[in-house]
Amino acid sequence: MARARKCDRCGKLYETYNTKNDEKNINGFMTLNIDDDRRYFDHGIMDLCPECMEEFQRWIKEKNKL
Repeated sequence: MARARKCDRCGKLYETYNTKNDEKNINGFMTLNIDDDRRYFDHGIMDLCPECMEEFQRWIKEKNKL
């Protein structure tokens, strides 16, 4: 049985994808704050559908080129 997810960006329902430990094929991210000692305080997990994740990864790659 598949588990349905709801995209936190567009609201679309989708099935879980990319569940293996693979940094090149992620399926979500966490927002957080990092202090001076590199400790972090998370503020939740963001689930993205495959389409929104593809757009997010394209955006990150473009930002890293600057």
